[in-house]
Amino acid sequence: MKTKEDYQYYRQYFTQLFGEILDDQWEQVLAASEILQIDAKQYLFHEGDKENSIYIVLSGRLRTLQQSDSTYKILGDVSAGEPVGEFAIFTNEPRTATVVAIRKSTVLKIDEAHYHELVKANPNFAHKITQFVINRLRRNAMQKRMNSAPKNIAIVKLQPTFDISPWTDQVKEELHKMNVQTQVYDSNNIIDEDHISLFDEIENNKGLNFLVCDIDHISWANQCVTYCDLILVVSDFNAASTVTSIEENLNLYESNILSKRIYLILLHPENAPMPTNTKRWFEKRNFNLHLHVRKNNVKDIRRFSRIIINKAVGLVLGGGGAKGFAHVGAVKAMLEAGIEFDFVGGTSAGALYGAGITYEDFDIDKVAAHCKRGAEAKVTSNDLTFPFISLMTGKKMRNYLHELFKDSDLEDFWVNTYCVSTNYSNATMKVHETGLTRLQIEASIAIPGVFPPVILDKHLHVDGGVMDNLPIEAMYQKPVTQVIAIALSAQTPHLVHVEKIPSAMELFINKFTKKHRYRLPRMSSLLINSLTLNSVQKQAITKSQVSLYLELNLGNFGFLDWSKWRELIDKGYQETKTFLEQQQNTEKPN
Repeated sequence: MKTKEDYQYYRQYFTQLFGEILDDQWEQVLAASEILQIDAKQYLFHEGDKENSIYIVLSGRLRTLQQSDSTYKILGDVSAGEPVGEFAIFTNEPRTATVVAIRKSTVLKIDEAHYHELVKANPNFAHKITQFVINRLRRNAMQKRMNSAPKNIAIVKLQPTFDISPWTDQVKEELHKMNVQTQVYDSNNIIDEDHISLFDEIENNKGLNFLVCDIDHISWANQCVTYCDLILVVSDFNAASTVTSIEENLNLYESNILSKRIYLILLHPENAPMPTNTKRWFEKRNFNLHLHVRKNNVKDIRRFSRIIINKAVGLVLGGGGAKGFAHVGAVKAMLEAGIEFDFVGGTSAGALYGAGITYEDFDIDKVAAHCKRGAEAKVTSNDLTFPFISLMTGKKMRNYLHELFKDSDLEDFWVNTYCVSTNYSNATMKVHETGLTRLQIEASIAIPGVFPPVILDKHLHVDGGVMDNLPIEAMYQKPVTQVIAIALSAQTPHLVHVEKIPSAMELFINKFTKKHRYRLPRMSSLLINSLTLNSVQKQAITKSQVSLYLELNLGNFGFLDWSKWRELIDKGYQETKTFLEQQQNTEKPN
């Protein structure tokens, strides 16, 4: 029997989609609809069904699936305040996806006839639904499988005696600053054997519910995992990394279409050094994301809080050889403007300097010192070899990368970092998020013909810019809502003022004349730019797909101008600072 409070609770999620409505409008909605209770694993409808109702989720969480050969492909999750099945209303065609409840849910069902009656009486309803559909289509076009923010989060403690209450208190305080009301429940809140009445109660809470559990109360832990939208597996980083009994009891890592998202949270002491050997925690575990968090570290707490509510900020840096020094200045300007980054990714030079920045935990002075050493090492000079595979041996670059990143792995970084390369063996883009940092970066910057390819898992890898010079698609696989992309040099036409290419002798003589008659790109520039022409065209499309897009005007700098590192850092800083000042009337990330 539904109470008046239940209906008021449902109304808040209906208005989340349609905007504020009057009492009589809400009565019209209730009269024209049916409220359905769906248990976990129960299907709402199947792909191919010829039934044209629209459903609005009022509580719980649904998952949309699509048949792919003999298996299902997960399209995404639908949470309270979101519609599902709306396409059938517009197209009158069979269902294009299957929808199943991943936990106990409540939905409002409105059939086609009643929907049209409601829209006729309330035209704004149609506008709101259409707006939602357009935004969903935009996300699908970019393959942005961005799941709805969770409501119930299970926190599974791997060490029962490990006190995480100071950490959860800090997170709760930070979420409060972000206007997210948060409640914390643990085994002390058990009020009946099956806990159903408690979970019915907390479903009506606003904001987030943290459900803390451990092996000492396994029945409670099972219910927490059943009723949650997201699972946080929390551990002391310095503890033994073997799979624990609670992980085994809860079957956390069994993969199926109803699996919840799992984040591995590794807690560190205050002022802990950079993690090492994080990969030991990956053995026999299957999770979507891992995060390092330091005790009493305000930036870490803010970053963690943004990530768990899907409000993270991603930074993507484009390729461009020595011009990549400008990324350092650009990031410096953004940090001074108060922008914080939760994920960083890049291609080629963007991979090198992006990883350099996160490796040093955003200490720009240390990064600039690395830039100086790299320029002084002249990593692209005096390194020629017999050009069977490449013009250079790559040895000087490898030595520099070893000096910079030592033996760290990407998964050890405080801030999650990725780079991309082109898998030459199977003509696909490879996203690197784990493994020896210097080797992954070497693969991302291995310009074909200039540096030798890198062998990873028996596959040849070359520069990521060949496939994608500004890899934002990989960023949208993270729980981000805002992505900032920085490209090196706006693309301008390269016009020449000769009718035909001069002979080699004419070009040689031209090199020594005071007034150069011929202004043509050098062989190295032709080779490098030709390899990335396709991804440059793709880069132009990127502008409409990110929150903030910045093209640094570096036309006066060359791809191999390593000696101009100071000028490039300053140029990136000044241009970004000016750009941000011009954006003051625009919403700033975080």
